[in-house]
Amino acid sequence: MTQHTIDPESQRRRVVLITGASGGLGKATVDQFESRGWSVAATARDPHNLNQWKGASNILGVHLDLSDHASIDNAVADVEERFGRIDVLVNNAGSGLAGSLEAMSLPALQKHFEANVVGTLAVTKAVLPGMRRRRAGAIVNVTSIAGRLGLPFMAPYVMAKFALEGMAESLRYELAPFGIKVRLVEPSGIRTNFGHAWISNAPYEHEIAALQQHMAHGMNKAMPPEKVARVVYRASVSTGPAFRFPTHDARALLLIKALLPDPIMQSLMRASLLKARPS
Repeated sequence: MTQHTIDPESQRRRVVLITGASGGLGKATVDQFESRGWSVAATARDPHNLNQWKGASNILGVHLDLSDHASIDNAVADVEERFGRIDVLVNNAGSGLAGSLEAMSLPALQKHFEANVVGTLAVTKAVLPGMRRRRAGAIVNVTSIAGRLGLPFMAPYVMAKFALEGMAESLRYELAPFGIKVRLVEPSGIRTNFGHAWISNAPYEHEIAALQQHMAHGMNKAMPPEKVARVVYRASVSTGPAFRFPTHDARALLLIKALLPDPIMQSLMRASLLKARPS
């Protein structure tokens, strides 16, 4: 554990811990909270990627690897020692795995779940004792529309996001008596460098190629991370009863799914996602 001296000024600020903060939505979320006067613990698997905030008085760069539970405990201890507490946890970090489920090895799937689900749960567990003692706090899981509906050739990613949504739905009942809120932020696409490790398999190559083409085309129209970061902030400070915070571009698809019968929804998704666009 790194030894820190608690700055009295830092103690007066609210404190957020953000996982996966080195780029994309994580970086935008760090900037969003910092601009509003918060103390921010920006975490990443590679701490060298956090040097962009080196010297900032209210931003602490911390090593945290979702697959290394000792690093999680050390990171939370460092943040609590430096800033005195953690008011909000933003579970943003994760990795992508996509393609033919048939071709994926069980060790690859286990590694994916270890990082995206078990790792996120470990970070959540690590911050809860402090929040519970203060009878205040918020846990914000950044999931996706993939946490609400299945997507072809995205099964590992979808399963992980469904798991995080289920965890949050259950956890909110447990934590409510302690004044700890649980929130979900559900983006559609985000214009970042986040990508999936694709597993191919000959019988599925045509449809996988069509999906990849659709996703590449859609990325040009996706929301910039700064707009999604504002939704994350709003979910973090909300005092109302709202549990899910879908971004505006996700609401229409979620509404369609709620209204349409499953066979029609499946046909719509197949026609939309697996039909190759003209080059």
